[in-house]
Amino acid sequence: MLEFAVIASGFNVSGDVDLRQRKLDAIFVPTLGGSGTLAVQGNTDTTSANFARMLESRAAGSGDLQFAVGVGSRWLPWPTAISQPAYARFEVITQVGSVQTDNRTLTLVTRPR
Repeated sequence: MLEFAVIASGFNVSGDVDLRQRKLDAIFVPTLGGSGTLAVQGNTDTTSANFARMLESRAAGSGDLQFAVGVGSRWLPWPTAISQPAYARFEVITQVGSVQTDNRTLTLVTRPR
């Protein structure tokens, strides 16, 4: 099943994506217009202040869960070793001074849990 996450023009973070009944298999990142990295934020509910970047693993010193997407147009399989949150947001981290002036729509490939 395909679902979508939109990052509005002028913003770097998508709206909430409800994954309570869906399992994320892959993410298609469109052309971004500038070099970037895709980070994933997770939460147990939709309280905006509680969203935080997910960690790559539970090992001490691990970094944020990030995907190098360059200028975009990438197909990213979800890492099987990484648990998925009930709610997710997707964050494009761009070069300093790079302003996104168009909506970006991420295509999410999901299946029932």
